[in-house]
Amino acid sequence: MGVALSRRRNILIILAAASLLVPAGASAQRRISADVEVKQAAGGKVATITKRVHCSSDGRAVIHFLKPQEYILVTNVKGETRMYIPSSNEVIIDNSASLTSQDELVSVFMSGRAEDLGLGMYGYRLQGSTREDGLVKKTYVTDKSGDIPKVEIVFENFLPIYCGYIDASGKTVTKTYYSNYVPAGRMMLPTRTTSITYTSPKDSSVMRTIYSDIKVDGDDPLFDFQVPSNAKVVGTAKIPGR
Repeated sequence: MGVALSRRRNILIILAAASLLVPAGASAQRRISADVEVKQAAGGKVATITKRVHCSSDGRAVIHFLKPQEYILVTNVKGETRMYIPSSNEVIIDNSASLTSQDELVSVFMSGRAEDLGLGMYGYRLQGSTREDGLVKKTYVTDKSGDIPKVEIVFENFLPIYCGYIDASGKTVTKTYYSNYVPAGRMMLPTRTTSITYTSPKDSSVMRTIYSDIKVDGDDPLFDFQVPSNAKVVGTAKIPGR
Protein backbone atom coordinates (compact mmCIF):
# COMPACT_ATOMS: atom_id res chain seq x y z
CA MET A 1 0.00 0.00 0.00
CA GLY A 2 2.79 2.41 0.99
CA VAL A 3 4.81 1.59 -2.16
CA ALA A 4 1.77 2.20 -4.38
CA LEU A 5 1.10 5.57 -2.76
CA SER A 6 4.74 6.53 -3.12
CA ARG A 7 4.74 5.62 -6.83
CA ARG A 8 1.51 7.54 -7.39
CA ARG A 9 2.97 10.60 -5.66
CA ASN A 10 6.08 10.45 -7.86
CA ILE A 11 3.95 10.19 -11.00
CA LEU A 12 1.88 13.22 -9.94
CA ILE A 13 5.03 15.23 -9.25
CA ILE A 14 6.52 14.34 -12.63
CA LEU A 15 3.30 15.19 -14.49
CA ALA A 16 2.94 18.51 -12.70
CA ALA A 17 6.59 19.32 -13.24
CA ALA A 18 6.30 18.55 -16.95
CA SER A 19 3.67 21.27 -17.19
CA LEU A 20 6.44 23.79 -16.41
CA LEU A 21 7.59 23.27 -19.98
CA VAL A 22 4.26 24.53 -21.32
CA PRO A 23 4.38 28.22 -22.35
CA ALA A 24 2.76 30.59 -19.88
CA GLY A 25 -0.05 31.43 -22.30
CA ALA A 26 -1.12 27.79 -22.38
CA SER A 27 -1.11 27.46 -18.62
CA ALA A 28 -4.39 27.12 -16.75
CA GLN A 29 -3.58 29.52 -13.93
CA ARG A 30 -3.93 33.22 -14.77
CA ARG A 31 -3.37 34.56 -11.27
CA ILE A 32 -1.65 33.27 -8.15
CA SER A 33 -1.45 34.93 -4.75
CA ALA A 34 0.42 33.88 -1.64
CA ASP A 35 1.39 35.08 1.81
CA VAL A 36 5.15 35.35 2.19
CA GLU A 37 7.33 35.57 5.28
CA VAL A 38 11.01 36.37 4.85
CA LYS A 39 13.47 36.05 7.73
CA GLN A 40 17.04 37.18 7.21
CA ALA A 41 19.79 36.53 9.76
CA ALA A 42 23.04 38.46 9.51
CA GLY A 43 25.49 39.87 12.00
CA GLY A 44 23.67 38.26 14.90
CA LYS A 45 20.41 40.03 14.07
CA VAL A 46 17.21 38.72 12.48
CA ALA A 47 14.98 40.88 10.28
CA THR A 48 11.48 39.80 9.26
CA ILE A 49 9.48 40.92 6.24
CA THR A 50 5.87 39.90 5.60
CA LYS A 51 4.09 40.52 2.35
CA ARG A 52 1.42 39.15 0.05
CA VAL A 53 2.30 38.64 -3.59
CA HIS A 54 -0.19 38.78 -6.47
CA CYS A 55 1.27 37.51 -9.75
CA SER A 56 -0.50 37.40 -13.11
CA SER A 57 0.33 35.40 -16.21
CA ASP A 58 0.87 38.62 -18.19
CA GLY A 59 3.97 39.31 -16.10
CA ARG A 60 2.41 41.89 -13.79
CA ALA A 61 3.09 41.59 -10.06
CA VAL A 62 1.56 43.47 -7.14
CA ILE A 63 3.34 42.96 -3.83
CA HIS A 64 1.69 44.29 -0.67
CA PHE A 65 4.38 44.69 1.98
CA LEU A 66 2.96 44.61 5.50
CA LYS A 67 5.97 44.57 7.83
CA PRO A 68 8.19 46.28 8.80
CA GLN A 69 6.65 49.03 6.65
CA GLU A 70 3.45 49.01 4.63
CA TYR A 71 3.70 49.84 0.95
CA ILE A 72 2.51 48.39 -2.33
CA LEU A 73 4.92 47.57 -5.13
CA VAL A 74 3.61 47.29 -8.69
CA THR A 75 6.01 46.02 -11.34
CA ASN A 76 6.26 44.04 -14.59
CA VAL A 77 8.80 42.06 -16.61
CA LYS A 78 10.30 45.30 -18.00
CA GLY A 79 11.09 46.58 -14.52
CA GLU A 80 8.63 49.46 -14.67
CA THR A 81 8.05 49.80 -10.94
CA ARG A 82 5.86 51.94 -8.72
CA MET A 83 6.20 51.95 -4.94
CA TYR A 84 3.04 53.33 -3.37
CA ILE A 85 2.88 54.36 0.30
CA PRO A 86 -0.78 54.33 1.42
CA SER A 87 -0.22 56.22 4.68
CA SER A 88 1.01 59.33 2.86
CA ASN A 89 -0.50 58.75 -0.61
CA GLU A 90 2.98 59.03 -2.12
CA VAL A 91 4.61 57.10 -4.94
CA ILE A 92 8.22 56.47 -5.94
CA ILE A 93 8.87 55.64 -9.60
CA ASP A 94 11.71 53.40 -10.74
CA ASN A 95 12.07 52.39 -14.41
CA SER A 96 15.69 51.27 -14.11
CA ALA A 97 14.76 47.57 -14.16
CA SER A 98 16.56 47.15 -10.85
CA LEU A 99 13.44 45.24 -9.80
CA THR A 100 11.13 43.25 -12.06
CA SER A 101 8.23 40.87 -11.55
CA GLN A 102 10.66 38.03 -12.30
CA ASP A 103 12.36 38.75 -8.97
CA GLU A 104 9.33 37.09 -7.41
CA LEU A 105 9.64 33.30 -7.36
CA VAL A 106 5.92 32.83 -8.05
CA SER A 107 6.27 34.84 -11.29
CA VAL A 108 9.27 32.78 -12.37
CA PHE A 109 7.29 29.55 -12.06
CA MET A 110 4.13 31.01 -13.60
CA SER A 111 6.04 32.14 -16.68
CA GLY A 112 7.38 28.63 -17.28
CA ARG A 113 10.94 29.67 -16.41
CA ALA A 114 11.54 27.13 -13.65
CA GLU A 115 13.78 25.27 -16.09
CA ASP A 116 16.44 27.97 -15.69
CA LEU A 117 14.95 29.98 -12.79
CA GLY A 118 14.75 32.97 -15.12
CA LEU A 119 18.48 33.12 -15.85
CA GLY A 120 17.87 33.32 -19.59
CA MET A 121 16.17 36.68 -19.14
CA TYR A 122 19.41 38.07 -17.75
CA GLY A 123 21.71 36.86 -20.50
CA TYR A 124 22.82 33.50 -19.10
CA ARG A 125 23.20 30.59 -21.50
CA LEU A 126 23.30 26.85 -20.89
CA GLN A 127 26.88 25.56 -20.88
CA GLY A 128 26.12 21.92 -20.16
CA SER A 129 24.29 19.38 -18.03
CA THR A 130 25.16 16.22 -16.15
CA ARG A 131 23.15 13.47 -14.47
CA GLU A 132 24.07 11.66 -11.27
CA ASP A 133 22.06 9.59 -8.77
CA GLY A 134 18.76 10.64 -10.33
CA LEU A 135 19.63 14.34 -10.17
CA VAL A 136 20.30 16.65 -13.12
CA LYS A 137 22.76 19.53 -12.81
CA LYS A 138 22.70 22.32 -15.37
CA THR A 139 25.44 24.93 -15.64
CA TYR A 140 24.76 28.41 -16.97
CA VAL A 141 27.33 31.06 -17.83
CA THR A 142 27.42 34.70 -18.85
CA ASP A 143 30.03 37.13 -20.14
CA LYS A 144 28.06 40.17 -19.04
CA SER A 145 30.22 42.54 -17.04
CA GLY A 146 29.23 42.85 -13.40
CA ASP A 147 27.27 39.60 -13.28
CA ILE A 148 28.42 36.47 -11.48
CA PRO A 149 29.89 34.35 -14.32
CA LYS A 150 28.54 30.89 -13.50
CA VAL A 151 25.36 29.42 -12.00
CA GLU A 152 24.57 25.78 -11.24
CA ILE A 153 21.01 24.48 -10.86
CA VAL A 154 20.23 20.98 -9.59
CA PHE A 155 16.90 19.30 -10.47
CA GLU A 156 15.04 16.37 -8.97
CA ASN A 157 11.99 15.05 -10.83
CA PHE A 158 12.26 18.10 -13.15
CA LEU A 159 11.98 20.48 -10.19
CA PRO A 160 14.83 22.79 -9.11
CA ILE A 161 16.06 21.96 -5.61
CA TYR A 162 19.34 23.93 -5.53
CA CYS A 163 20.90 26.96 -7.20
CA GLY A 164 24.47 28.12 -6.65
CA TYR A 165 26.19 31.28 -7.94
CA ILE A 166 29.92 30.80 -8.56
CA ASP A 167 32.37 33.70 -8.86
CA ALA A 168 35.37 33.97 -11.19
CA SER A 169 37.65 32.30 -8.62
CA GLY A 170 35.43 29.23 -8.48
CA LYS A 171 33.92 29.97 -5.07
CA THR A 172 30.19 29.58 -4.50
CA VAL A 173 29.03 32.94 -3.17
CA THR A 174 25.31 32.20 -2.86
CA LYS A 175 23.44 28.93 -2.34
CA THR A 176 19.65 28.60 -2.50
CA TYR A 177 17.65 25.48 -1.66
CA TYR A 178 14.05 24.94 -2.83
CA SER A 179 11.75 22.53 -0.99
CA ASN A 180 8.23 21.68 0.16
CA TYR A 181 6.68 21.72 -3.31
CA VAL A 182 2.88 21.89 -3.55
CA PRO A 183 0.49 21.88 -6.53
CA ALA A 184 -0.65 25.33 -7.70
CA GLY A 185 -2.87 24.99 -10.72
CA ARG A 186 -0.94 23.08 -13.36
CA MET A 187 2.43 23.63 -11.77
CA MET A 188 4.37 22.73 -8.66
CA LEU A 189 5.53 25.60 -6.46
CA PRO A 190 8.20 25.48 -3.72
CA THR A 191 6.83 26.85 -0.47
CA ARG A 192 10.19 27.11 1.26
CA THR A 193 13.49 28.53 0.07
CA THR A 194 16.69 28.95 2.06
CA SER A 195 19.47 31.17 0.74
CA ILE A 196 22.98 31.44 2.13
CA THR A 197 25.11 34.36 0.97
CA TYR A 198 28.81 34.34 1.85
CA THR A 199 29.65 37.99 2.51
CA SER A 200 33.27 37.18 3.47
CA PRO A 201 35.39 34.08 4.15
CA LYS A 202 34.15 34.12 7.76
CA ASP A 203 30.70 35.70 7.52
CA SER A 204 27.43 34.82 5.83
CA SER A 205 23.78 35.78 5.88
CA VAL A 206 20.88 33.36 5.76
CA MET A 207 17.47 34.14 4.32
CA ARG A 208 14.49 31.82 4.74
CA THR A 209 11.31 32.42 2.75
CA ILE A 210 8.03 30.65 3.50
CA TYR A 211 4.99 30.73 1.18
CA SER A 212 1.51 29.98 2.54
CA ASP A 213 -2.20 30.46 1.77
CA ILE A 214 -1.56 30.00 -1.95
CA LYS A 215 -4.60 30.74 -4.07
CA VAL A 216 -4.99 30.09 -7.79
CA ASP A 217 -7.16 32.37 -9.94
CA GLY A 218 -8.59 34.17 -6.94
CA ASP A 219 -10.51 37.43 -7.07
CA ASP A 220 -8.42 39.52 -4.69
CA PRO A 221 -8.82 43.16 -5.83
CA LEU A 222 -5.08 43.77 -5.40
CA PHE A 223 -4.46 41.90 -8.66
CA ASP A 224 -5.90 44.94 -10.42
CA PHE A 225 -4.46 47.56 -8.09
CA GLN A 226 -3.55 50.89 -9.66
CA VAL A 227 -1.64 53.69 -7.95
CA PRO A 228 -4.19 56.47 -7.25
CA SER A 229 -4.03 59.25 -9.83
CA ASN A 230 -3.72 61.85 -7.06
CA ALA A 231 -0.72 60.18 -5.42
CA LYS A 232 2.18 62.58 -4.96
CA VAL A 233 5.34 61.62 -6.84
CA VAL A 234 8.13 62.04 -4.32
CA GLY A 235 11.00 60.92 -6.48
CA THR A 236 12.38 58.70 -9.17
CA ALA A 237 14.88 56.53 -7.41
CA LYS A 238 16.10 53.01 -6.90
CA ILE A 239 13.54 51.31 -4.68
CA PRO A 240 14.96 49.32 -1.73
CA GLY A 241 15.40 45.64 -2.52
CA ARG A 242 13.02 42.99 -1.31
